[in-house]
Amino acid sequence: MKIVYVASDQRVPGRTGGSVHVLEVARGLAARGHEVHAVVHREAGLPDEDAGDGVVWHRVAWRPDHRLFRFRARADVERIVRSVRPQALMERYYNFGGEGILAAERSAIPSLLEVNSPVVDHPGSMKAALDALSLVRPLRRRRERLCRAATALVSPLVEIVPDFARAKTVKVSWGANVDAFHPSRRRAEARAALGIPEGAAAVLFSGSFRPWHGVHVLEGAARRLSHRADLYFLFAGGPAAATGVGYRGRRLGSLPYEKMPELVASADVGAAPYDTRRLRQLRLGFYWSPLKIFEYMASGLPTVTIARAPLDEIVRAEREGLHFREGDEADLARVIERLAGDADLRARLGAQARTRVVESYSWARHCEQLEGVLRRIAS
Repeated sequence: MKIVYVASDQRVPGRTGGSVHVLEVARGLAARGHEVHAVVHREAGLPDEDAGDGVVWHRVAWRPDHRLFRFRARADVERIVRSVRPQALMERYYNFGGEGILAAERSAIPSLLEVNSPVVDHPGSMKAALDALSLVRPLRRRRERLCRAATALVSPLVEIVPDFARAKTVKVSWGANVDAFHPSRRRAEARAALGIPEGAAAVLFSGSFRPWHGVHVLEGAARRLSHRADLYFLFAGGPAAATGVGYRGRRLGSLPYEKMPELVASADVGAAPYDTRRLRQLRLGFYWSPLKIFEYMASGLPTVTIARAPLDEIVRAEREGLHFREGDEADLARVIERLAGDADLRARLGAQARTRVVESYSWARHCEQLEGVLRRIAS
């Protein structure tokens, strides 16, 4: 099948969860035998069109160069659609996007809207309040227009799409690259280069430092455990590399995606200490794609996270990891201490985590789900 995948605000390759998602989905669909044309953001030093990993990458830009004006990519997207003549088009949803879905509608091409963030407004939404200042509510009308125009939608949580679109929304799960993220990537030299003391258990956080990801909770727990010479904390992501303040460990700064498999395999425990109180949108449900958790699991790490759906369905207590009380750094410290003192428990939970993610939460599995929807709407 010939597929156009529109994610024109994402830079690929990149260092964000969004760029990883687009890269893995495009490559995964290509690996299943499809001709994939991915539309992403123009990047200095990269050609406007090239091919790699079985994907043709089309790079576009607009003015002003900000995501709020992503809809201005529509002319380029329509040009690509006319040239490629796909059997189906898929667009990564963004409030100010829609250029792919509308181009597909204009050309009578079946379309799939990939919803990773809420289309509906959460209680107390500032965006909704501003939209309401206009009697015609242009933002809501545009979002709902896209949902109506799309032939089908996919989302990890159907509650984040409008009621009228839920019947045509397929629930999917995200995943990890289980070939790249693998326990075999663990190397003693890499651990030493990271500063992990010999014999210590390394606790890793990877991802965004936005407040709801809970870095502050994990650093608080790390400070409570600063007396433990057998514990070392690593934080990958964030603005800059730095020595840990008040705890044994370090911040590594932002790292390229290709360096992450070796880093994750170098750790002993993966931490996903989400603090959902810090993001009002999560009142709708936990729709955030926990890429870090899938990558920890694929690398054979036990994961410490909060007991909130769907996280507690992915990481089951005492089976793939352990849970702690959300926002409670003392309870997080307690759980980490338990894992640090029991290598057999870490090994058992980590092995079970690897098995679970390979069976249920790989990018290959996700692309199989997408393929089923795409074939159905294109038939």
